[in-house]
Amino acid sequence: MLKTRFSAASGIVPLGLFCLSVSPIGCERSEQITAYTVVKHDSLQTPEYLKSAQLRREDEERRRPKPKRMIATIVPQGPALWFFKVEGPVNELAAREPDIRDFLKSLTFASPEAPEWKLPANWKQLPPAGPRFATLIVAGEPPFEMSVSQLPNRTDQPLEEQLVANINRWRNQVSLPPIAEDALAKESEKLDLNGNPAYLVNLVGRGLPVPGNMTPPPPQQSQAPSAAASKPVFEKPAEWTEAPATMFAMVSLLAKDGEAEAKITVTSARGDRLSNVNRWRDQVQLEPWKEHELKAAAQSVALKSGSAELYEIANGGRTIYGVIAEDHGQTWFIKLDGPTALAERERSRFVAFLQSLHWE
Repeated sequence: MLKTRFSAASGIVPLGLFCLSVSPIGCERSEQITAYTVVKHDSLQTPEYLKSAQLRREDEERRRPKPKRMIATIVPQGPALWFFKVEGPVNELAAREPDIRDFLKSLTFASPEAPEWKLPANWKQLPPAGPRFATLIVAGEPPFEMSVSQLPNRTDQPLEEQLVANINRWRNQVSLPPIAEDALAKESEKLDLNGNPAYLVNLVGRGLPVPGNMTPPPPQQSQAPSAAASKPVFEKPAEWTEAPATMFAMVSLLAKDGEAEAKITVTSARGDRLSNVNRWRDQVQLEPWKEHELKAAAQSVALKSGSAELYEIANGGRTIYGVIAEDHGQTWFIKLDGPTALAERERSRFVAFLQSLHWE
């Protein structure tokens, strides 16, 4: 709408009329029309989309670190350090602490190689498995597992340094910062267990994040198949057997020698190499590597689909052969985990398994 008043006497002419009368072509504005295709919101609300979105939310909730308590004790005995560790929800485990302390008070060592104890009422002891000396079931609802294991008491390192190193390993598992050696007395409780000194920590923190997105992303049209849809294909050694499926492993196999077992798994997960390799090292109670140590330890190994990195991690009679590979835009973890003697026996079969492995 033209709002300027004008008259022939005043000589005032609106700009629009000036362009029309003088130069209609030069003042013409060229309008460009751009077309957009917008996906309607309701087109995404299919049952498949909603179910996938719900699975993703549940997966994110599962991987979110939860409050956690750990009650762990170190008992030095001659050439060995003995570890008694139980972890669980903060309040539920706190209610079980009196029973745990009663159990610790029953510990005796007729020899450094074999502790003896008296189980509290309704506790159970499971047969030895893997690197553990024993697994004890702490009675209650829910029940908890107490692991009993040992590591060498190193003669080339002061006891206080070893204690702090192991306590810091546990603190890392509940997302707590490390302590210095001079904080040992403050951050632990020294016990006398039938004449044997022991060091107890009662840690409250949060569990480490669970790596990996275990559910596929919501389906989208006009895109290449997602990496999560890739399936590992391989040739199974005749001596290996199928193991029960788990929510994490896409492949689960077993190699056996009598009662001894080595488990072979193929999983996909997120996270950088260093974090995942250090997770394996923590599983055999080793200190984490730094980046330069990771690079120095990496061994090249051939897969059918290309090359990968192999890491050998061994401690306390347990060995992990961990392989990290890239395929279909996804990081894959192939692991053999078991008693050292059995792992070494199965190494050649594991290599042959790797050489047959690819993804479709």
